[in-house]
Amino acid sequence: MVLLRESFLSLQYCGMWPPLHLESKSWQYRTYSLYTIYVMAVMYWFTLSELINLLITTDDIEDFSDTCFMLLSTAAVCAKILITLMKRSEIRDVLVTLESCPHKPMNSEEQAIQDEYDGQVRFLTLFYGVATEITVWCMTIFTFFQGIPFGVLPYKAWVPYDYSEPRVYWFTYYQQLLSVLLAANLDIGFDTIIPGFMLQICAQFNILRCRLHRVVNYFDDTGCSKAKSCEVLELYENHLVDCIKYHRDIFEMAKKINSIFTGIIFVQYAASFIIICVSVLLISQMPLFSPKFLALFMYLSCMLLQIFMFCAAGNEATIQCQSMINGICGTKWYLLENRMKKYLVLMMLRTLRPVRFVSGFIIVLSLDSFCILIKTSYSAYTVLQRSSS
Repeated sequence: MVLLRESFLSLQYCGMWPPLHLESKSWQYRTYSLYTIYVMAVMYWFTLSELINLLITTDDIEDFSDTCFMLLSTAAVCAKILITLMKRSEIRDVLVTLESCPHKPMNSEEQAIQDEYDGQVRFLTLFYGVATEITVWCMTIFTFFQGIPFGVLPYKAWVPYDYSEPRVYWFTYYQQLLSVLLAANLDIGFDTIIPGFMLQICAQFNILRCRLHRVVNYFDDTGCSKAKSCEVLELYENHLVDCIKYHRDIFEMAKKINSIFTGIIFVQYAASFIIICVSVLLISQMPLFSPKFLALFMYLSCMLLQIFMFCAAGNEATIQCQSMINGICGTKWYLLENRMKKYLVLMMLRTLRPVRFVSGFIIVLSLDSFCILIKTSYSAYTVLQRSSS
């Protein structure tokens, strides 16, 4: 699998994406399925234990904030796991479609466009992956320097057994750290696949623009615009119709991608809103440059980067879709037959309703949405700060 390779490898290592070469009835596939169940059990149990603790032990806003920020992160990961497993076959269908005609590059020029966007996706994945890994390992290491007394877990959670015995305590302690490490690595896969697919839509629009220029300009270079041979005109009309169909297919693919991931986007967007304001509240009450301050500051930075990737990639897909109008106007459209011109007009009309990726069918992913999220989070932080004081 070439497209989004790094993202799917991250999910594969975490049990969410079985290798394609495994047959469904083989013992390797069944073993991998058991690994998937184990990862799900670890994540869901950690989230449930945090939720129960939140419901039965939280008395004030400060304790609520301290418990809430990690609970929301792991709950979002659990939702992403469930949605991905349910939509796994649909995601595979999108990948197969992207690697087949008419979506795959047809010549070296189109391949260069595809390689450019693949490079952007790879850089985005590696940058976010490195930032997340550094953050989660620092958070893990800092737990040993926070002076946590024996018998107190690094993350507040309810467990149905007594962990006063050293062996039981350290087992529970490291199980929590493992859960956080798993959540971070799962997030690397989930949170880079979605903007990765959005950037693939950008690549598709650029490939279409390149293909359209080649068809229209070659029509002029060969002198067909003057010769007007019926057979040649029909040939070029067919090529132009193929571009129109390709344009329609890109919209259908974008719609399918949005329908697959809209649940994940909504969960992440809603969780980010609460996590950002809660994290800022906690940071404001901690000693400057203390281990817990540094860990939470890095965590907040990753959270901002995470939601920014979603909004920026969605915004770029909309811009590339709208730029198709300029791409069409930049061709020698005036040399075409009237019927061919009408085809281009239809394409331009469709572009007036551009591709938009939506969070839960409510919020359009764009840079404006990111700014609104930050402003709203700050307003909520102000309310929480007044409540705690």
